[in-house]
Amino acid sequence: MRAPPPPQSPSPSASHAAMACVVTSEVAAVLAIMRRNVRWAAGGDDDPLDHPLVAGLKSLRRAAAAWGTRRWRDVEPLLYLGPFLDVVRSDEAGAPATGAALSSLHKMLSLDLVGPDAPNAVEAMSAVVEAVAGCRFEVTDAASEEAVLARALQVLLACVRGRAAPALSNRHVCDIVNTCFRVVQQAGAKGELLQRVSRQTMQEVVRCVFARLPDIDPTAVADHKV
Repeated sequence: MRAPPPPQSPSPSASHAAMACVVTSEVAAVLAIMRRNVRWAAGGDDDPLDHPLVAGLKSLRRAAAAWGTRRWRDVEPLLYLGPFLDVVRSDEAGAPATGAALSSLHKMLSLDLVGPDAPNAVEAMSAVVEAVAGCRFEVTDAASEEAVLARALQVLLACVRGRAAPALSNRHVCDIVNTCFRVVQQAGAKGELLQRVSRQTMQEVVRCVFARLPDIDPTAVADHKV
């Protein structure tokens, strides 16, 4: 009996198109959540009355269609992470929109869309950590607040676990640990689920950091990368 042919790996163009599809689908998911609020409900793709947060996401959706035919690693990560980070930073976005943006960031980082050799990967990872650590959103109820905090922890864990982790500086690794520790302390007065998630995330972040100790040059003096 003839052996079946070995499976073929997807072509680069196919994988690049898949990455672009991930970005566009995440844009659609965040916009769908935002449009549930009358503040963000607007017209078509080129509506001049769009809020800057909505306009940024729509612009990304149009741009991602062109990236499908390019080498994905040539695209600066901040070009596709930026609009989601803007939602996370904004104090106008409610908990549902902030949570959706964090979920999108988590998916893109978990799928390793950001690699260590991506253009300006250091700036991109720094922006992610700073935005998530300083996440601001309008709290409407305890359940939604806990959901957003849990998703923020997921993003921070993805930062230290993914391929782009070497792009993190010592300071930003400390920011991740401090933010996780702060949520662990806050979780004591919140639900049991957030308490469990925050403790597990803290343990995993510490494990990931210590797992990289053999890769650190003990003679290095300058604070470059962890």
